[in-house]
Amino acid sequence: RVHSAYSAAGAAEVALIRSLVEAYCSSELAARVARLDGVAKERHFTFEHDGVLLHGFLDVYHQHGAGALVVDYKSNALADEGPEDVVEHSYRLQRLVYALACFRAGAELVEVVYQFLERPDAPVATTFVRAEVAELEAELSAAIEGLRRGEFRPTPSEFACAGCPALDLVCAGPRLPRQGVQSALAGSVA
Repeated sequence: RVHSAYSAAGAAEVALIRSLVEAYCSSELAARVARLDGVAKERHFTFEHDGVLLHGFLDVYHQHGAGALVVDYKSNALADEGPEDVVEHSYRLQRLVYALACFRAGAELVEVVYQFLERPDAPVATTFVRAEVAELEAELSAAIEGLRRGEFRPTPSEFACAGCPALDLVCAGPRLPRQGVQSALAGSVA
């Protein structure tokens, strides 16, 4: 299957993928998801907030009564970082968007679980209740307003920039030195 989708994958990449799949399949979260009836994968969502259309896909979505479960699989290399830290600094906004999408679909309680395939034994779960919607919407509004003011920190990488139509036309992407990014930000904020 890997070679049919990624013909250039070598033995090392196939072995890595195999190890990640095997680790996931033996995880408690995999067993939990396997026990659920009516699980949707790659469930599309769309909603508008503050004049911005947000849309995406939920890796796993399961509705159970008034509750919803969202599972997001991550293939990030964690290095020395813990999964909770990575979720907090890299996926906080994504997590609240997922929760809001579920609340807008009628859920009263939403559990969002991130599972890093490199560490399937350490899923990061956060549960939200409908009473938090105003707070979540305020955080999303603040992020949108910051983007409108141009307050965002670029995070170029081979992964994030791959396939970007602006790469090498208006942006150096991964070749942009980190110090240069921070200096440019400081200059644009001043």
